[in-house]
Amino acid sequence: PGQPGQQPGEQPGQPGEQPGQQPGQQPGQQPGQQPGQRAATNRQSGGLSRFAADNPASDPLTGDGFTEWSDRLRDVEEMVDSAELRSEAARIRDRARQVRLDFRRNSQEPQWNLVEKMIAEPLRELKRNVSEELLRRSAEKSAPVPIDRDPVPVEFTDAVQKYYESLGSGR
Repeated sequence: PGQPGQQPGEQPGQPGEQPGQQPGQQPGQQPGQQPGQRAATNRQSGGLSRFAADNPASDPLTGDGFTEWSDRLRDVEEMVDSAELRSEAARIRDRARQVRLDFRRNSQEPQWNLVEKMIAEPLRELKRNVSEELLRRSAEKSAPVPIDRDPVPVEFTDAVQKYYESLGSGR
């Protein structure tokens, strides 16, 4: 027993509704979401926005959070000594700026798969490389200290220092 023209196993609803879709719900819209509101998973492309799911207006690509996000990335760019890391940060920032410009000009949702590939993945890689750089810097600044309290004989000072340096570098 169902509505006329309804296939067996079909739930009553509006024509064009997807299985499991609530009446009046747009295709792709999550249950409980307001019409026109996008799913949080689409908005968090690779962690570009730490707050986009809670506050879509502050999303760095489609909301008002771009300036803050770009400034933080510029700060990273200015802090690192490596020219390669600086140029990678600048490339990521430029790509994000272009995606944002395209969104604002055309009012079309960014292609999130491209955002993931061209911005989010390189951003995660940059984060890892900057972390490694900071770790290297902190290891270089700390001088190796002998554990025992007896002074090292002068003729062995260089050999002992090299030994502790090799231990600290993981070789």
